Amino acid sequence: MAGLLRLWHDKYHPPPDPADVSFEGKTVLVTGGTAGLGFEASLKILRQDVSVLIIACRDPGRGREAKQTLEQRTGRTGVVQLWPLDMSSFKSVQEFASRVNRELPALHVALLNAGVMHRDYVLSYDGWEDTLQVNTLSTALLALLLLPKLRETSSSQYQAHLTIVSSGSATRVAEKDLPAPGELLKYLTQRTGPRPRKRYPISKLLIEYVARNIAEKTRNPDGTLQLIVNTVKPGFCVSSLGRQYNRWYERWTASLFTKIFGRSTEAGSRVLVGATVQGAESHGKTWQGEGYMSESGTLLDTKGKQLQSRTWSEVVNVLKEQSPELAGLSFL
Repeated sequence: MAGLLRLWHDKYHPPPDPADVSFEGKTVLVTGGTAGLGFEASLKILRQDVSVLIIACRDPGRGREAKQTLEQRTGRTGVVQLWPLDMSSFKSVQEFASRVNRELPALHVALLNAGVMHRDYVLSYDGWEDTLQVNTLSTALLALLLLPKLRETSSSQYQAHLTIVSSGSATRVAEKDLPAPGELLKYLTQRTGPRPRKRYPISKLLIEYVARNIAEKTRNPDGTLQLIVNTVKPGFCVSSLGRQYNRWYERWTASLFTKIFGRSTEAGSRVLVGATVQGAESHGKTWQGEGYMSESGTLLDTKGKQLQSRTWSEVVNVLKEQSPELAGLSFL
């Protein structure tokens, strides 16, 4: 009941709108920007005078439709660029990141929003369970490969931002949902691993661990930051997640629940955009619109430190096998 009351409160108390922030002169990258929260965040950023907005998209047709709508609603043309990216493929992620580092003179903000939530067991092109690949492994790979350009862009006047979209569901993962000793990622990608509804929150817990490790590794010995790394929890919103739930009763139930308790997509996008303009105090933390997400009593608290270390080690080992470019990062 307490959880439902919190959702009800959040629905009718939307977060502040960071509409007074300007992205003029900035280059911003948004993954998953053709629908849902990513689209609304892109719309908000475009309205706030961004100079270059790169939307990474898997489906060219949906990308063109999104771009046309963004331009019509803002009256701004020549700003949005569509770059192909399929987060179910390590190769696609590598090619995308290589293009960023090769073609962009600067990258001020990377908002990694792309994610999936499957109702059934689905394998990626690379043989991983797709929720794990998209939400954790590919997001981690993209984040790491973008670090050189983000660090190059950072200066004493402006610190570049790497912001990864997380979920409050990460705090509800329990130790019993995960294997004890043994290979964590191997278990999570097996058909006999977690039930489908558990895979999404677990994937978000793991990407939280990855983000926290990146935040630690990008802090200079004197405590100063090379860039700002944070995550963001938009809350329960109307979004395109769960579109694979296509049975009528699933859609009806989800629609009713969302109508009663869900924030609007625009309200959720305020949190995403807000995270990309937070200062150094947000480094290694999860922004939720008005302050930071509480970790007390969860696997993001001190009791999850061993699991965080284990996750980081396994994820890095997998990604090193996939991407020789990571050898250039001294902390791996």
